[in-house]
Amino acid sequence: MISERVISVHFPKAAGTSLRTQFEKHVGAGLFLDYNHDPLGDNVAEPPQTFSDDVRIVHGHFRADRYDKETPAVRVTILRHPVENLISIYFFWLGMPSVGNALHDRFLAERPSIESFARYAGMHDLMSRSYFGGYDMDRMDFVGFHEDRKTDIPRLGVLLDLPLSAEVYENRTASAEDVARAELMQDHATLRKIADGLAADLAFYDAQYSRWSVSGSASKS
Repeated sequence: MISERVISVHFPKAAGTSLRTQFEKHVGAGLFLDYNHDPLGDNVAEPPQTFSDDVRIVHGHFRADRYDKETPAVRVTILRHPVENLISIYFFWLGMPSVGNALHDRFLAERPSIESFARYAGMHDLMSRSYFGGYDMDRMDFVGFHEDRKTDIPRLGVLLDLPLSAEVYENRTASAEDVARAELMQDHATLRKIADGLAADLAFYDAQYSRWSVSGSASKS
């Protein structure tokens, strides 16, 4: 494996749990999980931890700038198209019991329509502000895409010198979501309303896809 520490931002519902499973398998005690500083939670501003030298990968839900002082480091993430991402989070949250997150508790209490959910503070700019707001994405060494996971996860494996597989699926929302998604994908009026609520994230995603996707353009050299 590469000698530098790896900082892996787990953007929600974008293959991050599948990566976590594989990191646990291949790195073991060298993996540090940080899921206590979710950008949508109350602890986001807490100072970052310090690590022993044997920690090789830091992975979890945290802002991209949380471990900026960790140098040298290889910085990676996988993104997902905002409309698809929001739909996935919506149905996942519907089936998830309260875990003490204020935004999720509000969601459970209100049971909003998906169009309204797309306008929730923190959700409508989940990518462009909550996770990556103000962050220079050129500092990343790898940005992959859930839509291209069959090629991008193995490419990440090459970068990290780990046998990562795109065939590992974890934390996938139940099949009921597939039916609901299929219906939504035929409801063009609702899709337009969702997209309208996610304008900032769509612009951010398109810029990153053009910058980083092998199919969109050249990857970072």
